[in-house]
Amino acid sequence: MLDGSAPQAGAQDLSAIPAVAPGMWGPWLIGVAKLNAHMQQGPGTLASERPNVVGRRVKDDFTLVQRITQSRTSGEIWVAHLEFWERAVEDHSRECLLIGRLAAGVTNKAVSAAQCARKDASEEMLPSSRAA
Repeated sequence: MLDGSAPQAGAQDLSAIPAVAPGMWGPWLIGVAKLNAHMQQGPGTLASERPNVVGRRVKDDFTLVQRITQSRTSGEIWVAHLEFWERAVEDHSRECLLIGRLAAGVTNKAVSAAQCARKDASEEMLPSSRAA
């Protein structure tokens, strides 16, 4: 030990780790970095779509209020509500479909990146498998 005392029985000797061990991590770290880049793009894509939907819904909310205040009969009020809720259902169903597609695309890219990283790492770490 540094203080001159004898090493303890349970202490591990870090010099026993082979010097090539850090080099073995290189392909794995590159693969993780690529996977991380793909995973960071996904939430950004999903998050960028949400303000568009909220903006459309807020606009429809204000339009509904305007139509109700300008209505002369109860029938006009009912028609305004009916059209508002039809558009709301269409918007939300479209939004769910879009989010599902975006999420599937993100998942697909992440899986592809992980497979490529695994393949690259295994080819670099095991060069004998290419020769066979």
